[in-house]
Amino acid sequence: MYHRITKGEWFGPQTYCTEHFPSISHEKAFILYNFLAVYLLPLVTICVCYTAMLCQMGRPTVEPSDNNYQLQLLAGRSEAMRAKISRMVAVMVLLFALCWGPIQLYILVQAFSPSFERDYYIYKVKIWAHCMSYTNSSVNPIVYSFMGTNFRKAFKKAFPFIFKQRIAAANLPQGTANAEMHFISCGSQIAPTSQE
Repeated sequence: MYHRITKGEWFGPQTYCTEHFPSISHEKAFILYNFLAVYLLPLVTICVCYTAMLCQMGRPTVEPSDNNYQLQLLAGRSEAMRAKISRMVAVMVLLFALCWGPIQLYILVQAFSPSFERDYYIYKVKIWAHCMSYTNSSVNPIVYSFMGTNFRKAFKKAFPFIFKQRIAAANLPQGTANAEMHFISCGSQIAPTSQE
């Protein structure tokens, strides 16, 4: 609705699709609407939804009694799972805020700052900020995957040569029972050293 095809010079004659608002007030209203609809509302929504989800997860379904070891173990595992999910949720919200924040800030400053000047370097900042917003979509699946234990295990099985093998102290010769775990690459061997 507010875009027009225009011609200009940029390393030779070029044709651009650029924003063309009927007035400054239309432009500011559109940018404010865009900020609210594309950034602030989704950020508030995911914060509220994730908080509600974490609160729901925080309620124990069974109260562990002092004399029931299995229930205590189950409660401990549930707490560990809640902590992992809480970390993942925090990372997702932070990534959204960091990836979409720069372009939204740039657009707001451009629209509402009277001293804003457009030049080549500012244009490069705008391109970087746009790339950051697109990055959010490509980073989300990676975060979901690598913060999940099952995916990490499957990934290590599929690509074992990427990861280093751990040799436990129990497998080392006598005199090295208290040695730290040694990390070696697949195929290479390092002689165990005794602790002083």
